[in-house]
Amino acid sequence: MDAPTSLLNRRPGRKLSEVLRDLSAGERARVSIGDIVSALRDRSFAPLMVIFAAPNVFLFIPGSSVFTAVPLMFLAVQLVLGRPDVWLPRFVADRAIERTSFERIVAVSVPCVERIERLARPRWWPSSYLLAERLIGVATLILAVFLFLPIPFANGLPALSIIMLALGLSERDGCWFAAGLLLTLFSAAFVTGMVLLGGFAVLELLFR
Repeated sequence: MDAPTSLLNRRPGRKLSEVLRDLSAGERARVSIGDIVSALRDRSFAPLMVIFAAPNVFLFIPGSSVFTAVPLMFLAVQLVLGRPDVWLPRFVADRAIERTSFERIVAVSVPCVERIERLARPRWWPSSYLLAERLIGVATLILAVFLFLPIPFANGLPALSIIMLALGLSERDGCWFAAGLLLTLFSAAFVTGMVLLGGFAVLELLFR
């Protein structure tokens, strides 16, 4: 039987797009990760997954994947462990970005999230809530490791996979959950292929 503290055992709250818009409507000059976690409470997993994954899909900022991947790893491990809410170490929680940059991320990503939400609804969700959490956590951890690797132009698919998993998590939609897992497998194959090709190219240069 699942633990009573399982995150997904709670009924869905506001839509993910509404949460993101509310977060961008504040007045402080900078938005820290700790501020976001405090504001979201037990709703923080899915929005934080989108916030950290979105820049790798919608915005091309060189090196950004290294900084977004570490918080995603912390989130993934806690989903695997079945934590009911997010805990982040201070060096991660204190990281902050300018409000204008945060608003830009929200402005670019929310329209896409809203379009997907129109197609998403609670359906076909696994009967084992804790198993669903752990599957999403394991998949997100693997994808975050891929994001951390300095591979040019290989961040989009893993980040998009995380967003799809987050939407499934937020809306309790088994369709998006399954689609996110399938895209995770494709992303893993794609990134692995790029790593192998890069390795062969380096070996060819060394032993030519």
